[in-house]
Amino acid sequence: MLADLPPSIPLVCTIQTVETSWSHQPIAGIRELKHQQFVVRGGSDPVIEPRTVVDSRITTLVDRFSSSGVDRSDPLKATYQWTFTAPLGLLEWSDSNGGEGSSSESMVIVSGALTIHNRATFELNQQSRLTEANGTRTLNTLQESAKGRCLNQG
Repeated sequence: MLADLPPSIPLVCTIQTVETSWSHQPIAGIRELKHQQFVVRGGSDPVIEPRTVVDSRITTLVDRFSSSGVDRSDPLKATYQWTFTAPLGLLEWSDSNGGEGSSSESMVIVSGALTIHNRATFELNQQSRLTEANGTRTLNTLQESAKGRCLNQG
């Protein structure tokens, strides 16, 4: 599917619709994903830019990034999965009982999955978990789902 796309002709994909929830409660959006773009460069070993698919302030802090690479085993779709952590520093919160608050180092753990169908449409799902730096306690979760279109730019 993407292998027949010459490396010099990128596939530009634009997010058109977004659904966002914070701790399982729908919200209007914590950041603007609509109209963001990512690029798929074809050839024998396709790559996605940016490697995090969407850009944000968190992606400037990427640590321990990993991805599956672009999987083209199904001729009708291509898939890509990624994960990374982003250290946020010291986070303080108050005790719900009115007692003294606590603080600890925090980080965001991001995981995402992208499916591109027939080089024309895509679905994107990303989860960002705000955790204590040791990863044992999740403080909040942001779930984002997006859909859009892809066009050959050649």
